Amino acid sequence: MGLYWFMLVFCVAVVLLVIIVIPWIVIALTVETIRERKTKAKKRKKIKEDYKAFMSFIVAMLAILLLAIFLGYVAVPYVKDLPYVMEGNYLSEEGIIDYVRDVGKDNKNEIEVDGGLYYSTKIKPRHLGSYITFDYLPNTKIIVSFDLKE
Repeated sequence: MGLYWFMLVFCVAVVLLVIIVIPWIVIALTVETIRERKTKAKKRKKIKEDYKAFMSFIVAMLAILLLAIFLGYVAVPYVKDLPYVMEGNYLSEEGIIDYVRDVGKDNKNEIEVDGGLYYSTKIKPRHLGSYITFDYLPNTKIIVSFDLKE
């Protein structure tokens, strides 16, 4: 459950950061450009510098846009699961654990139960072959609570 809240807070924080930083960059660059155009005459060297600054700005905006799109894509299942978490309504499933993939440092193990893929930080490879009854979030497939029977 902690994994769900961490991802939700992280994705919302990054999206809010993008919403605040992009307008700030646009406004700052616009004000700086207007100020420079009023004080200096156009020169060939100045045009090259403006072009380089403009291209670096475009690259930065594209990078931020791609990051926002990626985080939006990653955050959508977590946002869709928010009502289930707030109400405590989870989906239930039961079956035999067919496969547990321990991914190491991440602690988010992939668990296959009767052909369905779910995620948990508590179920380990030693539970393989056990009968499990569990509640999970429908969009992210994160197991919230479980009961193992040998």
